[in-house]
Order: sequence, then structure tokens, then C-alpha cells
Amino acid sequence: MHISSFDVFDTVLTRVVGTPKAFFLLLGKQLAAQSLINCTPEAFVHARTTAEFRAYANLGEKYSLHQIYTELAIALRLTDEQREKIMHLECALESQLIRPIPIAREIIQAARNKSKRVVFVSDMYLPAEFIKEQLVRHSFWVDGDLLYVSNEYGKSKATGQLFRELLSREGVSPAEVSHYGNDLRVDVEGAKKVGLKAQHFSEGNLNRYEQKLESHSYATEGLSSAMAGASRLVRLQVPVSSSKEEALRDVAAGVVAPTLVGYVLWVLQQAQLMGLKKLYFVSRDGQILLEIARRLIGKLNFSCELRYIYGSRLSWNLPAVVSLDQQQALEMLKRPSWILDGTSTLSIRDFLARVSIAPEEIRDSLAAIGFKEKDWFRILSRQEVQGLHPVLDKHEVSELILEKAQQKQQVLMKYLEQEGVLDSTPKGLVDVGWFGSSYDSLAALVNANGGTLDVGLFYGLKSNSQGNQSDSKKGYFFDQRTKTGFKDVLPELGIVPLEMFCSADHGTVLSFMEEGEQVRPVFKEERNQRIIDWGLPVVRKAVYCFTENLLLDACLVNPWADVREASADVLQSFWLNPSETEAKAWGDFPWEAGHSEKTNSLAQSYSWINVAKSFLTARFAYNQGLWFEASVAQSAPPVRKAIQGFLRYRRLLQAIKSKVSTKVLLRKA
Repeated sequence: MHISSFDVFDTVLTRVVGTPKAFFLLLGKQLAAQSLINCTPEAFVHARTTAEFRAYANLGEKYSLHQIYTELAIALRLTDEQREKIMHLECALESQLIRPIPIAREIIQAARNKSKRVVFVSDMYLPAEFIKEQLVRHSFWVDGDLLYVSNEYGKSKATGQLFRELLSREGVSPAEVSHYGNDLRVDVEGAKKVGLKAQHFSEGNLNRYEQKLESHSYATEGLSSAMAGASRLVRLQVPVSSSKEEALRDVAAGVVAPTLVGYVLWVLQQAQLMGLKKLYFVSRDGQILLEIARRLIGKLNFSCELRYIYGSRLSWNLPAVVSLDQQQALEMLKRPSWILDGTSTLSIRDFLARVSIAPEEIRDSLAAIGFKEKDWFRILSRQEVQGLHPVLDKHEVSELILEKAQQKQQVLMKYLEQEGVLDSTPKGLVDVGWFGSSYDSLAALVNANGGTLDVGLFYGLKSNSQGNQSDSKKGYFFDQRTKTGFKDVLPELGIVPLEMFCSADHGTVLSFMEEGEQVRPVFKEERNQRIIDWGLPVVRKAVYCFTENLLLDACLVNPWADVREASADVLQSFWLNPSETEAKAWGDFPWEAGHSEKTNSLAQSYSWINVAKSFLTARFAYNQGLWFEASVAQSAPPVRKAIQGFLRYRRLLQAIKSKVSTKVLLRKA
């Protein structure tokens, strides 16, 4: 007879939270709310884990849930009735939070198809009857299966003794038994001690991102642990067909989803606190945020209309100019941060597209400051961008811009009325950020036409020289205007991952056009095929699966807890230390260079030529895309080591130089 043996917890069954310790925190919160304990949930966790340690110390492998609660009752001064009720509630909550691991069902069924007998083996304090109920409930158990639980036999897998018990009772040799389990020490080494064939089944273990989320469990009142559990369930439930898809899925589950879900939960909380009845999610960043919000709001005791609104700087800022009086409009055009925003990826045609002007329309004005037709398509330097200001100051150019703005505004106002933006309902706008100029433009239009736009809710807000201190704008992760939040989590290009996470399946909105009685957006491209081909569907599927698995029961976790530090932790881990597979999969993202048709990968591997140039010039060329760490991670191992060696060498030189400079200054003093 051949037997396939399976561990139970985190091999065939798992929980919606990260670890048992987090489970005890949720149980403690539930008990405190029902006045069944006279301590905090955190104190209950300590008492519960300590009681388990004492029970094991006193009884060894025979310790059971009943013995644990005998110890706990002494520690917490519980009556017999309280002890029994709390023990019952622990089992009930376990049952509520347990989920099946799909791939385990496939492996078990494959064993049955080969006429192998299935046996479940668990080092666990829970009653065997309870564990069997869970296996039956999740369709793992069939008549004829057997269950060996450590507390019933006083033997464990870790020592190999529980496996010996199995061999003795089933009358089989070790060579006839294959064991699957998630724990290397308990399942693999324990099985091998008695000669069983062992296979490490690690899918149910927390990965590095989930471990980081779990580490913030106390600070987030269990919410980040629920996120760790949801991420694990995504990995277990969403199938992939390649290593690239696996990297996209796992980062989407462990980094993208916690980051965006934390933001959306904050948005929904702000809407509830402010009494907002409508939330408009701005394209394109708002596409995934809206879908997350739709999935989350049903889990919360809160009602708000959620809508998608098409817009962009291109389609909103220009029409907003004519909402000002003519003098204000002309002044705005003379110092237009939204037209000549400092960026290293735009051409003259790109800049003028922001005001719906083609270079051909102001050919002479451009030529007068030295820009010929051959210069219209190339990327401009910072100095050349500043050189465009005189063109915008020209009266004929300003008049042309205002004329275009008037035409655009008429159609845009019809669109806003069509979408209900101009009514008096309390409403807010949701967008990733960064300066909030699009919100300022829309708010000016709405308010000038009798509507209300109460607040802009942004992931992050940056400050600029023109000032954007509007009280009606709020930043979640950081707000440079008020010097608050987590502004230094990532380097200067830290906004790049957020914009990548919020990619949409359609192109930029250029303008609006009337089509019969309706107004519809005009896109740069109807379908963002490059992003879709890169892997957007896999990322979206993982994020949505995360939201569906996320535990938000207010009796167990705090859905409004601040998870910014937890998301900062996983963001840094991903962006600053990607694995080679992650670097290749996410570094291949087709980053849009401004409003042009050009796209570049975020990261490209370095070669020996780059290394040689660095040593010759004592400077390193950070020019392999926008994501340096991923460029290094995906480079060939010898090149990677050489780059790391060079960077250490450069840091050493800088340290020596700094010490020398300090000594010189001290001597002069």
C-alpha cells in the first residue's frame, strides 16, 4: 500500500491573516469588544502565547487546546464558564478565517487517482475532530482518509515519532510513504528522520513582502496582517504561466495592492468624515483605484457614489484659463507651470500640445528665438525649455491660446454637466497627485459655473514655486506643502512606481468631442496595447483578488488604521532591492516619455563597457533607464558584482575625501 501524507496548516489550509500571533490579536479584539477579557487585545496575545508555552512545558506533545485554556484561565483570572466560552470562540474564529489552498487539492486528487491512500498529519493543539471538520468543509476529506494529530498521540512530526506512529498503525514501510509539508524542519527533516520521502511545499509560507506587512500587525491593529494574508491567498489562487507572470503577480499582491488599498481606504474614510456623496476617480490613474474602491466599499458600512471621470492636464488646464478674467488669464500664461513643467522627456510639439497648438501655427515665433522645424521633435534641455517663455509672452500666441481655450471649455462644460459634476452634491476628486494642477483647473471651472468640488484627495502632493497651498487638497502618503508624511521613502524618482502601479488600459485624454447628445473623450490611443501586452491583466487580476480576500470586518481589524509605514516598507524592499526576476519583469514596463509616442523600458541591464567607463572616469553612468537598482539586478552576475564593487570603492573615496576636508578645516580653524 502506498500512502500520501499531508501536513494540514499552511499546506492544505491557511488563514486570511499572516500568522497565528495575528490571529490571536483578532481574537483578543473580539473578546475585548464582548467584555470577555479585562485586558487589551495585545495583552491577550501575550497571555495566549505564554499559556501555550506553559502547556507544552508541562505536558510535552500531548498539550491540547483545553490544557492551553486551563493555563490561560489562571493567568487572566477566568471563570470556568468564561474559559469554555472563549475556547469555543477561538475555534469559531479559526473556522471563519480558514481558507483552502487550491493547488493542494490538485495534488491530493492526483494521489487519489494513483490509488494512493491519503493521510493528514498535524503537529497541532486543536482537537482532531475540529481539524477533520475543516478538511471536510473545504472538500479535502473523503471516507477512508485518516488524521494523525500530535496532541492525541503525544508525539510530533518534528521528532519523527508521529510519522513512526503512522507507519506502525498503517503497517507500511517508510519507502511507501510520501509526505508533503510547508515546514522544512518539522515536515521535511522530521519525515526524513524515519526514512519517508519528503517534499517541501512552501507556497503557503509568507514571502518577504508578506513578512514585512505582518511585522506591522500591532501598529495597524491587524490590518497589515490581513493584507499579508490576502497577498498569500492571491499567490495561492491566481495561476500564472511563466516566471514573468509570477513576478508580476507576486509584486502586485505584496506591494501594489497594499500600497493602493491603503490609499483607497483613506480616501473612503475621508469621504465618510466629510459627508461626501460622490467620489470622482480621474483617468487614467484612477481606473484601478475606482475598481479597488468598488470592491472595498461593500465591505464597509458606508455608502457613496463612485464614478470614473475622464480628464488630464491636456484636457482640463487649457479650458480653465478662460474661467479667469482676461488679465488673470494672460498672467497665468506668462508663468504657466502646467505648460512648461520641468521635465527631461518633452519636445516643443509636446509642450505646445498642452495648449492645443501645433508648431506649424506659430512657426515664425519659434524661428525668431532659434527653433527651426528640425528642432520641433527632439527632447529639449532645461535651458531650452526656459527659452520658450518669450514665445508664450507674444500677444498673438496668447490670443491664439485663449481662442483655443474658449473652444475647449464649451465642450468640456457639457461633459461635466453630463457626468453630474456641476450639481450641488458634496463631492471629491481622487487622483494620484503630484502638484494638483488638474484639480485646481477643474475646481476653477466647476466653481465658476455654479457647481461645487469640495476636496481633492491625492496619494501625494508636491510643492512648487507658484504655490499650491489650497486647503481643499489633501495628501495621503506625503504632502510636501506641509512637510508631512513619508516624502523620503524612495529617491527623487519615487513617483515612478506609483504611476506604473496605476497604469490604465486606455491612452491619455486629449480633449472632448460632441457625438449626438453625448460628449465623449478623445484619446491619444483608445487602447493602451503596450501596457496590456506587458502584463497589465495579470497585475489587475492579482490586485482585485487581493481586495476580495482582504478581511475588513471592523469587529476583528481596524479598516481605517494607518498602513503607510507598512506600505513604505514593502515599497522600499521592492524598488531598492528587486530580485533578478522582478527586475526583468517590472523593469520591462513600457514607460511613456511625456506625451510623445516614445516608450522606454524602466530598466536595462549594464554591460562591461559601462563598468569600464565608470572606473576610467571615477563616475558611474546611471543611464540605463529610470530604475537603477533593477538595471543592476538584471545585469549578468559578474557585471553586477563589478558595479557593486565600484560603488563601494566610490563610497570609500568619498569617505576619505570627507575626512581630509574635515582635517583641513580644523587646521585652518
